[in-house]
Amino acid sequence: MIDLAEMAERYRNARDLFLSNARLAKWEIYSIPHPLQGPCEIDLFTDVAYCGNIESTNLLMVSSGTHGIEGYLGSEIQSRLLADDVMAVDRADRHAVMVHAVNPYGFAWHRRVNEDNVDLNRNFVDFGLPLAVNEGYEEFRSILNPVEWDDEYEVKLKVEAARALERMGLGALFKAVSGGQYEHPSGVQYGGNAPTWSRRTMEDIWVRAMAGKHRVTQIDLHTGLGSPGEGVLMTYGTEEQSRIMRARAMWQEILVSPPADTGDVLAKGVLGPHLESLASGRDVLAVVLEYGTKDPVEVLCAIVADNWLHHHAEVDSERGAQIKQLMLDAFYLDDIPLREKAYRRAKEVVIAADAAG
Repeated sequence: MIDLAEMAERYRNARDLFLSNARLAKWEIYSIPHPLQGPCEIDLFTDVAYCGNIESTNLLMVSSGTHGIEGYLGSEIQSRLLADDVMAVDRADRHAVMVHAVNPYGFAWHRRVNEDNVDLNRNFVDFGLPLAVNEGYEEFRSILNPVEWDDEYEVKLKVEAARALERMGLGALFKAVSGGQYEHPSGVQYGGNAPTWSRRTMEDIWVRAMAGKHRVTQIDLHTGLGSPGEGVLMTYGTEEQSRIMRARAMWQEILVSPPADTGDVLAKGVLGPHLESLASGRDVLAVVLEYGTKDPVEVLCAIVADNWLHHHAEVDSERGAQIKQLMLDAFYLDDIPLREKAYRRAKEVVIAADAAG
């Protein structure tokens, strides 16, 4: 089980290693403080390290922690990339940027969501327009947002989720449960009602890094979906689109390209497409490098339990410690060979992107 002190230590250790490795690799660093604190009143930051030629028209960016707790594996990968000098510091034809802990609040508190209970990857929408409605969510809203949580309810949730998975298939169930919703602020997968701190911060980082850039690759590290330790690149588009052709040329069979956006709620509010939209007219390719961890039912169970904890119970409790361990198990690979496998894939992906310029 993981108590508040251990959560604080884990966050601090991950951040310290990233910063230390960045300094040793002679990358420049700037840090942006979060307005709130983490467990045990620790300060929180989104840290940005950069190297290469800032005047170059080419940019390679690697980010972690968009979904808070998923940042533990992402941070480890970033720190190892720095230690191994995978993105050479003295490249004259490329500018490289690493963003550590896009959502530091969720990172430190072992949550996927931020301080507003917002799934950041559903927050990158135009709030001046009508928000997407996820009709499938209503079928599951009650069971996903219980008032009481115990071992019996956990078993019930797993049984219902397994039945729904068999009945609907992973794609349809994922869309209904994880596609995002904008009507229930205390519910799981809430997309928010305005741009969050993390969104605004990431937009500022992006604008600063994009000055004078014409060809850009942005890789956002995630966990929780797929086979354990297996890393696949996910994006949107069809095979004939130039962005997908560029991705195929770099990554070939590593890339999994979903169907083009057809108004599906699942495609709304994601970081990558939003960053691309802010760079209209330039050759920008933003993708997710996703790593599998646990069975999808186990992952869903952890998300539901954590949401219940933060709305109906005390985080600093025995039950809270159990649920925080459940979250770490669901989104981090507590297996050295699997983490090594994950790092090899990330290194392969980054080297290919860096070589393509």
